[in-house]
Amino acid sequence: NKRKRLSKIKGKEKAHPYSRKARQISRAMTKEANISKAKSDRIGIAMARGQKVYLNRNREQVDELEEKRNTVRGLSPKETLFLQVTETEAKEAKLSGIDVPDLTNGLVVKTLRIWDGDVNSITTIKLVNCKPL
Repeated sequence: NKRKRLSKIKGKEKAHPYSRKARQISRAMTKEANISKAKSDRIGIAMARGQKVYLNRNREQVDELEEKRNTVRGLSPKETLFLQVTETEAKEAKLSGIDVPDLTNGLVVKTLRIWDGDVNSITTIKLVNCKPL
């Protein structure tokens, strides 16, 4: 007869503070709080991993350009701009985080799968700020 979820407990507004029902309600509330905390922790860890992958996506090119920078020839303006953009992304990620699509929402994932790369349709995709741990 134990009710595990708060939504399944009937008459919770009328429960006496020291009754069995009140203890049942408190257990259910604690359980729901622990579940939501664990879920948010998992999401936070996944977001941090995603941020790390996002920032390291061009690591090989950056390493090549760093080696090329040390040679006599130097870098072209396009290569210099690429390095500046990657440095700016890394600084922004450390300070305020990166806005990434909310992959915990099924509708957003579905929208991303059918997205054709149009810049104007980016506003339909829900973003969340992924801050560093």
